Formats: sequence, structure tokens, C-alpha cells
Amino acid sequence: MSIYSEKLPGWFKKESGIRRAAATPSTSTTGGDLDQEPVVVWEAVNAMEAQIVKGRLESEGIPAIVRGEVLGALYGLTTGTLAATDVLVPAPLAAKALEILNTEVEWEDADSTLE
Repeated sequence: MSIYSEKLPGWFKKESGIRRAAATPSTSTTGGDLDQEPVVVWEAVNAMEAQIVKGRLESEGIPAIVRGEVLGALYGLTTGTLAATDVLVPAPLAAKALEILNTEVEWEDADSTLE
């Protein structure tokens, strides 16, 4: 395979003694701002509890993610340190999430609503 350097002007020429200024580092990020960094608001003992907490937060409009050990999920562990799972929310919503999780939920009796 041959390269026709005349078709690509300037690509294969030697640099002259003039050096270009060093490129400045990029200021863009790959996503979000640091204030959107997820923080742990609940440490659940297993994935089932974490999913319930996540559902409670999402029902109030707070996005949440569940993070746990893969090994615990792989083997179906429901107790112990490998089953422990964290619920995370964006940092600006952490205070609101904690407030929601620390309030008492009023449950209606299912039998009284069916009558």
C-alpha cells in the first residue's frame, strides 16, 4: 500500500522551527456539574429494601439509583455485608430526600376502603 503524499498537503512536511502554542486544556466535562454528584441517602440491608426506598423517592419526584455489590446480587444474598445496598440521589436533592424518608407514612386500612 502506498501513500500519495501530494494528495495530503501539509500532513507529511517537517515542522519548521516555529512552535505552536500549547493547547489549553479543555474545560468541558463528560456530564453534569459537581453539584449533581450522587450522594448516599439510605443504606439498606438488602436490595429489596433499597428498591422500596427508591420507589418512595421516585413517587415524590426525586430521581434515585440503587448501588450494591454485584456478588450479592449474583448469588441472591439477602443478608450480610455483600447484600448491603445504597440508595443515591443528586446532591441538591439530598436534604429533601432525607426529609421524605424520615417522615412517618400514614397507611390506610385496606379493609375499610373496600366497604
